[in-house]
Amino acid sequence: MNSIPTSMLKTIFRKTSAGDQEILTRQLGLSAKQRRVLILIDGEKSIGALNRLVLAVDLLPAISRLKELELIQSEQNQQLEQIKIKPQPIQAPQTIQVQYLTAKPTLDSVRLNAIKALMIDSSESLLGVFGKTLVEKIKVLNDESELSSTITQWNLSLRESKKGQHHAEQYLEAIKTLMK
Repeated sequence: MNSIPTSMLKTIFRKTSAGDQEILTRQLGLSAKQRRVLILIDGEKSIGALNRLVLAVDLLPAISRLKELELIQSEQNQQLEQIKIKPQPIQAPQTIQVQYLTAKPTLDSVRLNAIKALMIDSSESLLGVFGKTLVEKIKVLNDESELSSTITQWNLSLRESKKGQHHAEQYLEAIKTLMK
């Protein structure tokens, strides 16, 4: 594993909108290690914290690739961009339309498949053979109603496993993000 320069240990990265989209679509063909790092980046954890969470990943090359693809950016870069942006005058709308939602929106198939893929990937890498039946259950999920109980079972399995216990909370947060 590459050693991380002390000056970088406190650097915090966040996903860009392209990074959020990549988690859903998997269009860029990231490696499993790069994808795992992208999922764990949340705008709160420093490089030092990520280095303690990521299993067997060469963190710096993964971060370098994600930056190159503009899927993540450091919080310092975001602050600099905000300073450069000049506010535009706000124009009052001509008419205001109010729309009421009567039912909670359901997950579309793209987000459902992204959630299933994340759950399968994490189960296979962190639970190994003990996650085989859970992976099969995840693969046949068809809608949001079936998803809820399976997420609970998956999260508990991660929390109870030796490898997964340190990552369960981050993966659950990633699932919550995908469900929004």
